[in-house]
Order: sequence, then structure tokens, then C-alpha cells
Amino acid sequence: MRVFRSWLTPLLLVTAQLAVWPGAALLAGQRPDRVSVAAGVVATALVAVALNWRDRAPVRVLATVSTVAKLGYLATSPEALIGLAIAEMVALHAVAARRPARIALAATAAVILMEAVLTVGLYETGRGYVGGLLFSVTLYLLAAGLGRGRRRWHAARADAAELLAQAEAEQRRAAGMERERLARELHDVSAHHLTSIVVTVTAAERLADRRPELAAEALEFSARTARETLTALHRLVAVMRTTDQAGPGGLDERLGELTDGFRRLGQPITLDVAPVDAGSAVAEAAYGIAREALTNTLRHAPGGAVRVCLTVADDALVLVVDDEGATVRPSAGGLGSGRGILGMRERAAALGGTCEAGARGDGWRVRAVLPVAGGPEGSSSAGAEPGSARAGWWWRGPRALDSAVALATVVPLAGGLLAGWEGPPVLAPATTVLLALLMILHAVPLLWRRDRPWLVLLAVVGSAALWPAAALYTRLPGDAVWVLLSTVGPEFAAVYSVAAYGRPRWATWLAAPAAAAGFGVALVATAAADGRLAGEPATLAVGGAMAATLAAVLLVALGAVWAAGFTVRVRRDRTVARERDAVAEVTARAVEASRAERARISAGLRAAVLEHAQGVLTAAERDRLDEVAVEARASLAAMRELLGSLRAAESARPQPER
Repeated sequence: MRVFRSWLTPLLLVTAQLAVWPGAALLAGQRPDRVSVAAGVVATALVAVALNWRDRAPVRVLATVSTVAKLGYLATSPEALIGLAIAEMVALHAVAARRPARIALAATAAVILMEAVLTVGLYETGRGYVGGLLFSVTLYLLAAGLGRGRRRWHAARADAAELLAQAEAEQRRAAGMERERLARELHDVSAHHLTSIVVTVTAAERLADRRPELAAEALEFSARTARETLTALHRLVAVMRTTDQAGPGGLDERLGELTDGFRRLGQPITLDVAPVDAGSAVAEAAYGIAREALTNTLRHAPGGAVRVCLTVADDALVLVVDDEGATVRPSAGGLGSGRGILGMRERAAALGGTCEAGARGDGWRVRAVLPVAGGPEGSSSAGAEPGSARAGWWWRGPRALDSAVALATVVPLAGGLLAGWEGPPVLAPATTVLLALLMILHAVPLLWRRDRPWLVLLAVVGSAALWPAAALYTRLPGDAVWVLLSTVGPEFAAVYSVAAYGRPRWATWLAAPAAAAGFGVALVATAAADGRLAGEPATLAVGGAMAATLAAVLLVALGAVWAAGFTVRVRRDRTVARERDAVAEVTARAVEASRAERARISAGLRAAVLEHAQGVLTAAERDRLDEVAVEARASLAAMRELLGSLRAAESARPQPER
């Protein structure tokens, strides 16, 4: 399957290229030069073969594909070998996706330089050369930006898989580690308390004829030590206590176990928990919210300090989970699905409480308020929407793609405008500069399209509203409207960003009609700035009809872009949610494994050891030295049997493969 996928793209490119040229030309009755056809076919075949190794040696493949493509252009023309241009984009995408940022940046600069040098003689005019070069730069930027995005996605999936593997390893070790810890504590109790009783009583019995006073001392020592033993064992049983319902005292214990599990995964956590008397439903909701919040800190703020605080105020349980931000680079920046926060809110709302989540300084805060009674009260807080506050620098993190998108929407248009494209310039230099600045202002908000998609859409639409004002005060000629019509790219990028990252998700469809209407009105108003539309006097009815028509046409295309972004979002959210839930489930299983082991050991203590230890105390209080010895030996034997079962269980535990 992997080999098939590797060859699929080259095969499709070869098929498309041969169908477009020379296939279409031959079917049309044309007779292309045989040398050109042979050169084009050979270049296409070489590029297709090279692309098969793009995943294993992307830099070499890019160098090969670019060189062969440029030689093919010289033998034929760039228009004929459009498939080779696409192959260059595929090869550059592979470099950006599989190599570090510095190599991707160098590769992008290299192909742009090669394009600039080797295509000088392919155009009849300098303006055509500039326009073609800027168009190629646009494609290179998009290919590199998309490749960096793909690299981050794969890196995040690899980090998530590693995190899950760590959690699974922790789960496998959880019961064994708990057995080892409890075995040490039980051994300390047996060695210090029970063994001392057996030794003392045995010595008193052996020396009873010569030193009868030792019997009284042994009885007193046995009674005192038996009380200490019982106290220590009862304390140990209390620590190991588990219940099916998280009643009074149960929630704080479970939160302690939960935070211990995340600490073993490398997250420094401070727990500040007050004794809570809450119903099982409230306790379960609080536990679930805490688990979800801690899972998110593990994903988005690895290594950062976390504080979990549980208090009771105004007949409500208040749970706060704060983190101080990541101390190492997060593995899933800008990819969060939002379902986890929605799930926490739903848990709280089901009990009549609230849950808020949002940025706090460099970190993140989750605050849940749950009525102790656990009854619905009909309100829930929307809270702060999640953003991508943990993004990296633009050239290494998500900003790489955002910058590429912004540049790709403005570089070819503004540059081509300044170059005059083909033919003589139709705009005055001052007007040309003004239009270029308007284009740049129109595209700049896209740098923040991932963090604040709705604000970016508003800024893009708002910047278009400046066009009529510029037309009124600077007397833009009618040709400027056609230039502005070609700047619709930022609207498409903004609508896609809202669909992919906007909150709430159900409202993102509004972005398409908003962008279509804003662009249509702005463009028609700009065209009507001189008082005429299509050669006729401008009226509100005519302008409204033209704006509505333009908006309707744009809405079809923008709707398709929204659907594409929303589809990507759904798939991304499902993947991230599945990974997050898997980590949370495995962590919870590790906690439950430890609880189950403590419950088993606690049952063994209550069934045997505690009974005999109580017998030691009873016999000592009745001055029955012989019974003290019997009960002490029986208690010690039961303790050793329990320790033996723990060691046997540990030796029988499956060992991880090496």
C-alpha cells in the first residue's frame, strides 16, 4: 500500500501532463516539433521516477526535479510542461514536510533563485518575466507552507503516540509499583512490630524459671507494641481504602491518585484539596473535569507547573486547574479540537454548574463550579473560547503557513501591478502604489488567521471597505476596479480559517455569506465612486443588484472553501480527540489498577493479619503470655504469607519486551 501511494502521485502527474501536452495538441491536429515532444516526454518520465523517492531523499529529489523541469522548459515551454511545475511543488512540499525548518527555508530560496536565473530567456518582455516569476513564487510559498503544516501534524501525531505509549507503560507498571510500595510498608510493620513481640515473648518464656519478672515486662511490651501495630495497620488500611461511590473524602483521595499518575508522566503538579462532602454525581463530574484538564496540560503545556485546587464556597464545589505554560515546545499547538472543553462544560451544566476555560498569562486555566447538591439550575457559562496562544515563531511554528498564505495572496498581484504585467501601464505611479498598499493591507490580517479567525475575517472585510473611500478621495480610474477584483484571495483564506479554527463551530458557516457580501458591496461601491456603473449613472437599485449578483457568484466558491475547511476540521478534531481520550483512559486505568491492588491487599490485612494482631493485644491484656506468643506467630505468619503472595504476583507479571 505504501509503494502504491508513493507511485500514485507521479502516475497521475504523468497522465495529466501527457494528456495536456502533447496529447491535446495532437488531437487538435497540431504537429508539435518532434524534438520538443521527445524532450518533454523524457523530462516528464525522469521527474515521475524521481518523485517516487521524495519521502526518502526529498532534497535530492527536489534538486533533480527542478533541474529537469527547467531544462524541459528550455526545450519546449513552461506552458506546455505545466505538469513539471506541479511536480516541483510536490517535491518542495516533501522537503518542507520531512526536513527541519532551516533546510526547508534554504530549499525554497534555492528553487526561487533557480527559477529567476533559468527562466530569464523564456519571456518576450521583462514584465512578463516578472509576472511569471511572481506567480511561481506564490506556488513555492504555498507548497512550502503546506509542507511545514504537514510536518507539524505528523510530529504532533508522533508525540501523541509516544505519550500514549508512556501512559500504557505506566498502566502496566501501576499495580506492580503499588505492590512493591505496600510490600515495603508491610515488611516494615512486620519486622519492627510483630517480630519484636515474638522475640520478646519467646525470651520471656525461655527465662521464666530464672527471671519470672520478664513475663510481666513481655506482657506490657506486647500490649504496647500490639496497639502500635494495630494503629499502623489500620492507618495503612485507611490509606488503601477504596469505595465504589466517591462520597465524603473519596474525591480528594481520587484526585491525589490522579495527579500522582500524571506526575509519573513527567508533569509537575501541586495539589491543594480541601475535604469535600459531595454527592457521587458531583464527585464524578469534578473528577472527570480534572482528568480532562490535566490531559490538556500534558498535551499543551508539557513540563509546565500545574496547580489543582479544590474548595467549597457558597454551597458549591470549586475546582481550578492552572498551568503556567509549556517549558518545552508543545507537540499539538493550534491543532486543539475544542471537544474536550465542550465536554467539561457539558458535565458541569448537567449538574447546574459552570465550567470556564481560557488563557491566563502564559498559561491556561480551567475553573468549574458545581453545586454540592448536584441539581440542575438551568445555567451554564460559555466561558472563554480556546485559542492558539501557545504558537511558536512564524518561521518554525504554525506562523510559517500563515505567512505563506498571506504572501501568496498579495505577492503576485501587488508585484504584477507594480510591473505593469504585459503591455503598457494603464495606471499612474501614485495610483499603482496606493493599490499595492491596499492589497497588502487586505492580506496582512491573515498572519493571525489561526489565532483569531473571526477577527481576521472582520479585518479582511473591513480593509475592503477602505476601497470606496480611496476611490472618492484619490480619483481611482475605472481600471483599478479590475485590479481590486483580483484581490479576493484573502476572503477565501479567511473563510477557510474560520471554518477550520473558528468558535463556535456551528456558526462558522456565516463566514461565507459575510465575506461574499462585504467584498461585493466594497467592489461595487468602489466602481460607483465616480457616479457611474457600467457606463450608466449609478443608482442604488443598479448598485444593489450588481453587488447582490457578485456576492451570489462569490458565495458559491466561498461556500465550497468553507466546506473544505470544515471537513478538515472535523477530521482533525476526531483524531486529536481520539488521542486525548486514549491517554485519559489509560491514565484512569492505571489509577484504577493501583486502587484495585490496594483493595486486594487491604482485604488480606483485614481477613488475617489484623485479626491475629488484635488477638495479641487481647491475650496481653488478659496476661496470657502463651496466647500472646501463639497470636503473634500467627499474625507474623499471615503477614509473611501476604508478602509472599505480593512477590509471587510481581514475578508473574508480564515483563515488557526488550
